[in-house]
Amino acid sequence: MGELAWTPALVDYFVRGGSWMWALLACSVIALAIIIYKSITLWVAGRGARPLVADTIRLVEAGEMEQAARQASLSSSSVAAVLGSTLAAAQASFISPREAAAAAGAEEMASLEAGLPALSTVASIAPLIGFLGTVSGMIRAFTAIAEHGMGEPAIVAAGIGEALITTASGLIVAIPCFIAYSVFVARVNSIALSMEIAGSRVASMISGDEAA
Repeated sequence: MGELAWTPALVDYFVRGGSWMWALLACSVIALAIIIYKSITLWVAGRGARPLVADTIRLVEAGEMEQAARQASLSSSSVAAVLGSTLAAAQASFISPREAAAAAGAEEMASLEAGLPALSTVASIAPLIGFLGTVSGMIRAFTAIAEHGMGEPAIVAAGIGEALITTASGLIVAIPCFIAYSVFVARVNSIALSMEIAGSRVASMISGDEAA
């Protein structure tokens, strides 16, 4: 019953916010989709990295390159992709393990960062749309004053209400977007560091730059 009671209030809030609320609704839907997508993909990209790196180093030290490559192929993490490319390069003559690690890392970074610019854009434009609604509402309020004077306070209040609602709604959309963006960027940087360290370490071992 409590949830149903909220529905008319939310609909009334949305309607009183004016036409710009539709733009903010679109922003919120886009942002929610990106947040869900990035939460899943970054979880998959970062899971099991440490034990995988430890096992790979152990297998490379033991000279079991094929087993190490096979183990990396079983994981869907970004670190596994870098290790897989690095180990594959050990069997190839056209690219060095370091170059393979760098190329795979760059490719994984593009995937990890996908969607983040869009989320940042939504976080930036949502308050601007809210402010645009504020201006629209104030114009409506002052137009009502010019046409009816102060004798119709309900008409004036409707314009002011529209202005305040759109401002608040823009911030309601933007603030979670900024928080999610910061969390995702930190996670991407953490995964990127893990990829760089793992790729460099294994490439050095394969190339003989590090004592086995």
